[in-house]
Amino acid sequence: MQVYTLFPELQEKIIACGLLKKRGVVEGTAAGWTTPPVFRLQPNVSSYTIAHELMHLVQGNGSGIPHGEVACDILAVDRLPAELLDQRPYYLMKNSRCEWKKNRSAVKELCRRAIEIRKARRTYIVWLRGQIKQLS
Repeated sequence: MQVYTLFPELQEKIIACGLLKKRGVVEGTAAGWTTPPVFRLQPNVSSYTIAHELMHLVQGNGSGIPHGEVACDILAVDRLPAELLDQRPYYLMKNSRCEWKKNRSAVKELCRRAIEIRKARRTYIVWLRGQIKQLS
């Protein structure tokens, strides 16, 4: 519930929630294009996974938030308080050697800056990954 309160866009929406059977590495799914939107998680997932899947429900539909897994990671990292960043953002950092626990606050700040850079440059993800690489 603590993570859910960080998504005011979803507060007045009806969302179908459920459990996700363990299938490989998938910890959660979200489908914002269905009526009602569907949100499913495996038991005991991280706060970060919850935020990532909730962000999928916010993406698109005139929200100004871009689609895609990497964009979803960037926006979820930015939205969560540092103490709730309990898991490495997979899509953003899958090829990075950056130590997550040591650098999560720095990555959070870089994600915030990347969102600002996106307003003027669509190469914000390339910029962000370059900055994260320097943290390694």
